[in-house]
Amino acid sequence: TGHAGVGSVVGAGNARVAAELGADVVLVANGGLGRAFDELELNRSLCLQYGVNIAGVIINKVQPDKFDQTRDYLGKAIQQMWTGPNGEPAPPIIGVVPDRPYLGCPALADVESAFGSVLLSGSDHRYRHYDVGSNVQGRSIGMSMVTTDLAAFLKTMQRQPESGRTMFICHATRDDVILGFLGEYRRRVRRGIPFQSALVICTGGDDGLGDMSNVEELSSEVCEMIMDSGPSGPPILVASGYSPAEAAKQIRTMTPKFNASDERRVSRATEHYEPYIDFDLLLERTSSPAEVVGVTA
Repeated sequence: TGHAGVGSVVGAGNARVAAELGADVVLVANGGLGRAFDELELNRSLCLQYGVNIAGVIINKVQPDKFDQTRDYLGKAIQQMWTGPNGEPAPPIIGVVPDRPYLGCPALADVESAFGSVLLSGSDHRYRHYDVGSNVQGRSIGMSMVTTDLAAFLKTMQRQPESGRTMFICHATRDDVILGFLGEYRRRVRRGIPFQSALVICTGGDDGLGDMSNVEELSSEVCEMIMDSGPSGPPILVASGYSPAEAAKQIRTMTPKFNASDERRVSRATEHYEPYIDFDLLLERTSSPAEVVGVTA
């Protein structure tokens, strides 16, 4: 996976590896018009250099309101620009897939990986997903840094609907917020109200100049109270060495990965992609094991 040149620094770029394996290539680009075609052309050029057969093209994450436009324009551009000088047919578009924001929402397992951490409580909810904003079409909901006093924080939590799912971020010095989060979880449990929010606790300090020397560890007493909630409790993890602002940036800019254990996301992805990709054509076009080359991240 990755673009056709990935691995070239060690003499094992994707295009070269595909050539040595005799594998066909499927080019995958994220939705768009000019930029998508430009990037497809760059990768096509490298495939041609190594004599790799391009079995087809898939356009991924297309804005739903531009679905028809993207399919028609790129289809015509590929046929016009990639048809060979002797009439060799251009590779077909095998699929055009509309974007589905849910698939780009990180699960708590992704957040664990991003910080090299594990959930202190709530591990049963490791594959719960959160809409954290910028990696879901620029929206700014679903994640919140706690900078208010305890009363205001509790008011925010108690106003959340039963379906509310927010990833809160606070500093390890905010024992009041941490205990308030645990208290609100227990209040809801007693009343039979669903609780789906999560808490990321940061230990790093930042003086505005990148000085991370001021590190505040989570107290053992508070840590024990969190862990007592157990696997079914509220999801809480520690982001060691990160300030709340840095943790928020890390979460917003991360690229969630598919995990075979994340059955819900895998099932949703299968249901979403299957109608938009011509698998019969894909099998027809691939006379050898195919390598998928992602043009864009």
